[in-house]
Amino acid sequence: MDLESKLEQLQAESKEQEQQAEDVERFIRKCKHYTDISRLTPMILNDLVYKVLVEAPNKSSGKQNIHISYDLLGILPELNTSVNEEMA
Repeated sequence: MDLESKLEQLQAESKEQEQQAEDVERFIRKCKHYTDISRLTPMILNDLVYKVLVEAPNKSSGKQNIHISYDLLGILPELNTSVNEEMA
């Protein structure tokens, strides 16, 4: 890879990271509107969540994966705690 193409690649990556940082800031500003809510409403969900993906249950364990794609952020990395453990 020559220097010009490497520079173009780095500039593109930099621009993408700047856009991601701006999106995170915008999402945080949205969330600050909802810091004192008493219940989750459809309006709040529509504002913060882009889509919810529900996988078919695992046949052997019965566990089911759910992925939430947040507006401006996409799907966040998985936590190490399953939903069933949190609800217990």
